[in-house]
Amino acid sequence: MSPAIILWIFLLFGIVFVITAFSILKKIVLNFNPREATLQEDIRKMRLAVEPLVHKLVPLDKKELELFSLNQVQQVLKKGITTTGSGVFTSIYQELLLAYSYKKYVGNGRALLYARTAEYEFVFNISKKNTIVAINKVYYGTIIDHKLYRDAKGKQFIGMINDSHSASVLPIVIGDKQLAALTNPNLVKSPQPRAFQFVSATLDEEQEKAFLTLAVLEMVERIVA
Repeated sequence: MSPAIILWIFLLFGIVFVITAFSILKKIVLNFNPREATLQEDIRKMRLAVEPLVHKLVPLDKKELELFSLNQVQQVLKKGITTTGSGVFTSIYQELLLAYSYKKYVGNGRALLYARTAEYEFVFNISKKNTIVAINKVYYGTIIDHKLYRDAKGKQFIGMINDSHSASVLPIVIGDKQLAALTNPNLVKSPQPRAFQFVSATLDEEQEKAFLTLAVLEMVERIVA
C-alpha cells in the first residue's frame, strides 16, 4: 500500500473522528441545562409519541387503582448522554392504565416526565430544586423534597410520599390522611406486583389528582434510575 493511500486512510479516519466528536459535543451542549423552548419541543414530541395509546387506556377508579400493577408493556430504557424511557403500566389483568415518556438531560438534574391516564395528562418539569407539575396543560403544583404544594414557595401543603429506599411500601398522605401506599419498585419480588396498597375507600377527584401526581413521579423515577 503506497504512502499516499495510507495518508488518505488516516485523513479519512481523522475526518470521521472529528465529525463524530462534534456530533457528541453538539448533543451534550443541546441537552445541558436546556432552554424553555427545548423543553416545550420535547414535551410536544412526548405527547405525540403517547397519543396513539390514549384511546386504549382504561379509566382509573378505585377498583383499577387496586389492580394497578408495576408491570409494563412496550417498555424501553436507553442510557447514554441522556437517559430516555417509555412504557405503559398495566393492571394485573394486562389492561393498559398509564403511558409515560421520560427524558433526563445532562446537567443540573433536569428531566421531563410526560404521563397519560384516560382522564389526565401530567407533565413533570424536574430540576434539583423542585418539580413543577401541570395537569391537563394547567399548572397544578410544585413538589419539593417529595412534598406536594399548591404554590411554588412550599407554603400551601397538599400531600407527600415517603421517599425511603429501604421500606417495602411508601405511604402517600394527602392533607392529614394516608390514602394509599406505593409498593417500592426497587424491592419488588412478586411476578405480578400491585403498585398500590391500602387504597382509601373514599377518593374524590382532587385527592386522586394529588395521589397520582406523587405516585407516578416516584414510581417512574425509581424505575428509570
